[in-house]
Amino acid sequence: MTAADAIITAGPLTTLQVGDFVDNAVCPVGGDGCNGIMTLLFNFDVNNVSFEYGYGNPGDFASLTILNSVNAILGFLNLTSTSDVVTADLSSFGTIRSILFNNSASTGAGYAFGNITYNPASVVPLPGSLPLLLAGLGGLLFLRRRRAV
Repeated sequence: MTAADAIITAGPLTTLQVGDFVDNAVCPVGGDGCNGIMTLLFNFDVNNVSFEYGYGNPGDFASLTILNSVNAILGFLNLTSTSDVVTADLSSFGTIRSILFNNSASTGAGYAFGNITYNPASVVPLPGSLPLLLAGLGGLLFLRRRRAV
């Protein structure tokens, strides 16, 4: 992921720490450890999103809110793993524009999130022949009205 693809912002009373435990990770620091809130906002719609998080401790908990391009909620995902690094797969949520990571309920050290992968959502192009068809139909309608007069 590059800076041109997305923006990561810290939530209230949170700062961002880069490179914590998980490779290429961002940790929303909000007190002791990664117990804050952050938002990942893509600059375009994406599909097949996945990321790694990990090295959780007992009491670690994060909730994710997944949103589309009009900020409608697509769903929620709770993370509770206490093992090493785990991959979270968000592909079942469809086309995503932003993800809110909320670690603030963690009583452990919290999670760092990294190695985010995704595919840009494909845009369905307008067929090139559609404007020609509409122009032709408009021309026929114009000729028909002209002959009727």
